[in-house]
Amino acid sequence: MRLRIRHSQGVITIDEVNQDQSVGTLCQTIENMISTDKWVQLSGGYPPKPITDRSITLQAAGIKHGDALTVTLIEPQTPTTSLPPANTSRSSTSHAIAVLDGYLVQRVMDDDNSCLFRSIGYVLEKNHTTFAQKLRQVVAEVITNDPETYSDVTLGQPRYKYIEWIKKDTSWGGAIELSIFSKYFNIEIVSVDIQTGRMDRFGEGSYDELVLILYSGIHYDALALSPMENCDSEFDETRFPISNSKPLLAAAQELASLLQREHKYTDVANFTLKCEICQTGLIGEKDAQTHAMVKISTNSSNNHVFI
Repeated sequence: MRLRIRHSQGVITIDEVNQDQSVGTLCQTIENMISTDKWVQLSGGYPPKPITDRSITLQAAGIKHGDALTVTLIEPQTPTTSLPPANTSRSSTSHAIAVLDGYLVQRVMDDDNSCLFRSIGYVLEKNHTTFAQKLRQVVAEVITNDPETYSDVTLGQPRYKYIEWIKKDTSWGGAIELSIFSKYFNIEIVSVDIQTGRMDRFGEGSYDELVLILYSGIHYDALALSPMENCDSEFDETRFPISNSKPLLAAAQELASLLQREHKYTDVANFTLKCEICQTGLIGEKDAQTHAMVKISTNSSNNHVFI
């Protein structure tokens, strides 16, 4: 299969890639092609999600023919600094905002395609490991049982394909899943966007409790109320009564603003792209899709490709 690889210096195309080879092998190929002594971290899908496990196959990572992958260069990892396994408990915090005789803290979820499910599992059940897969099953069952609400048009693909896709650990979640979880668990879910400070409130006005999560553009983390700034996560409070939520919502936006100033987000609408054929400069996925459609309609034989 053929892949397009975006990196800081431009774009390269790799042909004859085998789906059975590992992510690590592909990364090494790219490292050699761009002549770097750092490790390649691949991100794929839309919005792009990091592929952190270099040992899995390209097929297991959901990489298929024609995909465009984004490269980030990271320091080489030794066995002593390798990423923790998915079932390892992590209670790291990035920042804390004083509120309600405690601190609103960011609980960082594993940087994988299950970060949304881990975040929801944490704020609902204080369980960001085994509960994540159960949440995927909840989504599959709800969509199966409600074809009118979750039609092919709403899902952007045939329902049966979406149902099978969302069950996989390599598949990420978004607004559809958050809406389902809000209704299923009878709780408002507030997702705070780091880049804009916008709060997307799923189930607003319908329930007595709410939970809070952070969204960085490609990653979700949980928010919790801790009695002390550096307190162990064992003492976290994650479900809050709506009647006392205003200070928490303000603290969540303050935390997002702090992270935004430190550029702790990914601007998926403004990636710098270039057409592989005509070298036209593009900004963001929407610009690229528009350019590709124009080229197809005006001169499909030129086979323009957006990258």
